[in-house]
Amino acid sequence: MKRRITVRLSEPLFERLEAAARRHPGASKTGLVEAALHFFLSSDTNDQAVLLRRLNWMSHQLEQLERDLRIVNETVGLHARYHLTIAPPLPTSTHRAACALGFERFEVFAAQVGRRVHLGTPLMRETIDRLSTTKPDLFASSIKEDSPLGARLADPEPDAPASTVAGEDPVLSAAAEEGGSNACFPEAGRNRFR
Repeated sequence: MKRRITVRLSEPLFERLEAAARRHPGASKTGLVEAALHFFLSSDTNDQAVLLRRLNWMSHQLEQLERDLRIVNETVGLHARYHLTIAPPLPTSTHRAACALGFERFEVFAAQVGRRVHLGTPLMRETIDRLSTTKPDLFASSIKEDSPLGARLADPEPDAPASTVAGEDPVLSAAAEEGGSNACFPEAGRNRFR
C-alpha cells in the first residue's frame, strides 16, 4: 500500500525532475522521488557502515604499527647496549680513519635498508616470524603460547624499574662517554673528515 503526500518543489528542481522522467522511459516523477528518498534515507546507515569499516581498518593498522615500533625500539636498545658494552674505545689517533670507514659502512647499510623497504620485506619481522615457528624455545618461556607476537606482558611490579624487580638480578647496562666520537662527524656546513 502506498500513502499519498504533497510536496512543494522549487521551479528549477521541478523542471529537473520532469526532465529526468522524460529521459528514462517508464519512469514516473513519483518513482524518481521515491527512489531518491529511499537512497537519501538509507545513506546514513551506509555511510556509518563504511565509516565503521574504515575505522576498524585504521585501528588494525595502528596496532600493527605499534607492534612494529616496539620491535624497532627493542632492536635499537639491545644493539646499542651490546655495541657500547663490547666496543673498546679507540685511540684518538685512529678516530679520523675509523669515522671515514664508519661513514662508508653506513652508506652500504643505508642502501640495504632502502632495498628492503622498497621490496616490502622487513628483515626483523621476517626473522621473528621464522624463529617463532622453527625455534619457539628461543622466546621467553613466560609468554603464553596463544598470545600474538608483540603482545605486552603484564609487569610484575608496574612502577618498579626492570633492574629492580624482586627476585631478579640487576640488569647491567653499558654507558658511552659524552661527546666521545662526535669530533669526527661533520656539523652542518663543514667538510667531511678534514
